[in-house]
Amino acid sequence: MRARNLVMSLALPLLAAVAVGIAAVVIVGANNNIGSAPTAIDAGFPPAHVATADFGGGPGAAPVQLSAIAAAGPTEVAAGSVGGGLALWESEDGGSTWQQGTVTPAGDARPRSGQLASVAHGASSWLAVGDATAGAAVATPVVLGSRDGRTWATIGQDTFVGRGHITTAAVAAGGAGYVIVGHESDGASTIAAAWYAPGLTGWRRAADAQAGALDGPGARVMSAVTATSRGFAAVGAVGASPAAWLSATGRTWTLVPLPLPAGAASAALDYVAANGSTVAAVGTEITAAGQRSPFEVVSADAGATWTLAPLPLPASATAASAATTALTAAGGGFTATGTYGLSGQTDVVVWTLPAGAAPGTAWTAVAPQGTGLAGPGLHAITALTATADTLIGVGFTTATATATEPTIWQSPVRS
Repeated sequence: MRARNLVMSLALPLLAAVAVGIAAVVIVGANNNIGSAPTAIDAGFPPAHVATADFGGGPGAAPVQLSAIAAAGPTEVAAGSVGGGLALWESEDGGSTWQQGTVTPAGDARPRSGQLASVAHGASSWLAVGDATAGAAVATPVVLGSRDGRTWATIGQDTFVGRGHITTAAVAAGGAGYVIVGHESDGASTIAAAWYAPGLTGWRRAADAQAGALDGPGARVMSAVTATSRGFAAVGAVGASPAAWLSATGRTWTLVPLPLPAGAASAALDYVAANGSTVAAVGTEITAAGQRSPFEVVSADAGATWTLAPLPLPASATAASAATTALTAAGGGFTATGTYGLSGQTDVVVWTLPAGAAPGTAWTAVAPQGTGLAGPGLHAITALTATADTLIGVGFTTATATATEPTIWQSPVRS
């Protein structure tokens, strides 16, 4: 959902023109570091390449949107849509070549339209979530499972229902099984929602470990989830403020409120990743004047306490609007991507938090150059994953065509 909204907001204008108690929140000072990116690291990030031959899209073809990517050894799975229909791709050689998978909505009469937002690999293999639509009907959640990453089928469809509209936003796999997070809205209220299962089947809806953690006052939205050394951590927003939730098994959840970044009118966390008990999340804050800026939170205790600070920006981005677009654990640390720029022109920024860094440690920002990262037009890396020594990202560019074209980015881990 997040990546889909990013692609739509950037590309369409151009085309049309653990259950624990409430934990304390620790806040550290601002860390702007404007223009502090080392040239050596900047040079270490290679360009992306246009991947229409791998994923399709481009001038005259059905549009491709890449929203998610995950890796399990040399096998990688990317997810999104083609021409408005659910789509997944699999690579068995570390992302060198890709083959589009087959989506079979078994027992589901809905057309295969919609957008996949997240994909994960666990002990029972692959799981992908997103939204699907039937003609003019309101979008409903779709959950797809696959043993091999190539053939996908709808699973547990009767489980993901409620009194209001359900959105399944993200999925993670851990020792306790799989967890899906999202939200439910009935027009009058929006509550956070989560589901858990030991494998691809047996889904159940999660409950509060603490009264009101999921369905208390204020609109509550879970946007991302990750497995930690103590269970699972999810992030999103409660009302206008960022928030985190913790669960040991995915069955019950506890809310950890976070304050607004200084000067922000609203803020939300959109992406989360973990290296054992170290958890990082990134999101975007918005001022009363509408200025968008990226920020980060980091926890060294699996989400019980957090530090919060702005993310640094390249010197060229001082007057530009910026937002985060992806995050992954990599090389013992973390790597995030975002976009910055003005209307009709966005470039990619890459943030790195080194391995072993304590909360409050400065992230490094670089503005890499090259295809799919910078230059005329729109560029974004909309999803990230990592193997032992390689970052893999997918995204899009409009630099070489009158339509958006998918890109794939592979880089040595820098942390």
